[in-house]
Amino acid sequence: MTAKAEDGRVARGLRTREAVIDTMLELNAEGNLTPTIEQIAERVGRTTRAIYQHFQDKEALAVAMAERQLRTHGELFRARPVEGDLPQRISGIADHRAALFEAVAPARRAALVRLHASPELQRQQTEVAAHLRDQLATTFEPELGALDVDTAADTLELLDLHTSWDTWERLRTWQGLSADRAKQLVSGLITQALSP
Repeated sequence: MTAKAEDGRVARGLRTREAVIDTMLELNAEGNLTPTIEQIAERVGRTTRAIYQHFQDKEALAVAMAERQLRTHGELFRARPVEGDLPQRISGIADHRAALFEAVAPARRAALVRLHASPELQRQQTEVAAHLRDQLATTFEPELGALDVDTAADTLELLDLHTSWDTWERLRTWQGLSADRAKQLVSGLITQALSP
């Protein structure tokens, strides 16, 4: 096989791999969080064997999807501290969480289905949660620093809960609120948590 043919083969393989991930994200967005390999293959226009050449199992595919989300939405996942006066920081955190959680919602729901059985997804989730918590601690350091140690720790726990995926998902999916209304409520919860 010539170098040119080998390059073409590698490029086709990469295109197939990316098409599989794209298809999974599309299926998740349509509400299918656990599509079969046959459904994926049919949508991509490849055989199941071709899918397995790129992903040894569904966990490998779930990890690849999570890695794609991290690349695509890297700035949101970095969770930089928010600056400004207190109302600006509260609004900035609520805006950040809304943007992040809305961007990754379908893939996040699908990842949760596999989370219990995937050490790699668990590691990624732990890392993202730590970044989000650090963002809160840094953003609200002036307010937290004015509290005694135990109260500051409890307040950070509340802030973490109020700005979590779980809270956002409940507001958006289970309570059926719009993103704007959910953001208003999250802002209110942050304000309450920081009130003396």
